[in-house]
Amino acid sequence: MALDFLAGCVGGCAGVIVGHPFDTVKISGLYKGITSPLGGVSIVNAIIFGAHGQVMRLMGSEGLHTHFVAGATAGLLQSFICSPIELSKTILQVQKKNMYKGAIDCLAKIYRSKGLKGIYKGYYLTICREVPSFGAYFMFFEILSGGWDAPTWRTMLAGGTAGSISWLIVYPVDVLKTRIQSDGVNSKAQYKGYLHCFRESFKAEGYPFLTRGLVSTIIRAFPTNAVTFTVVTWMMRFSDVFITNSSVACVLTCVHTSV
Repeated sequence: MALDFLAGCVGGCAGVIVGHPFDTVKISGLYKGITSPLGGVSIVNAIIFGAHGQVMRLMGSEGLHTHFVAGATAGLLQSFICSPIELSKTILQVQKKNMYKGAIDCLAKIYRSKGLKGIYKGYYLTICREVPSFGAYFMFFEILSGGWDAPTWRTMLAGGTAGSISWLIVYPVDVLKTRIQSDGVNSKAQYKGYLHCFRESFKAEGYPFLTRGLVSTIIRAFPTNAVTFTVVTWMMRFSDVFITNSSVACVLTCVHTSV
């Protein structure tokens, strides 16, 4: 289980390094502000891949439904961490008066003024996004990857495609979550709840508001998840080789000392 967490952590960091420039194309310096995403995503991915691996072992099978259930469970568990991280990221992106110096300062001030309810604003929409998203994420990767010994190019293609599909499935939920989390940052809050947000947004913009920004999200998701899954896969392969070789060496040593 510890290996799953470590692989997810390293894979997540690799994905951020590849995907972060797509978030900062309007800023001077492709890797400006990468430290905070690295920290948050490394934790989130450690939970995702660690939980997925543990649930797979507990269920004891390798079917597509198992990968979906394991992924959905992982999505549910990491929502507790993901929701406040994304809240701070959203607020920092839309704030106009520089009220917060960074993610930690943002969450600390929100907690002092509004408590846990404040830092978990949009939490239920986060769950509604993450559960089906990560279920689909791991299931489609299994369908497309071609097995454990697949070539690297296929692992990258499967990871990128799985990431893109998972975003396509839940993107409208993400739009609502972002609007709820950014509501009231620079002015008086205008939404009374999730349904009110949907109704008011639809009234003003029609159904297209649910897909606004989808193309740029997919463009970022493909390389990010291609690298993430590839790094995780290779770390797991290397660990298997190391464990196997260590076992062989142990047996040979025992034979040698007994002769």
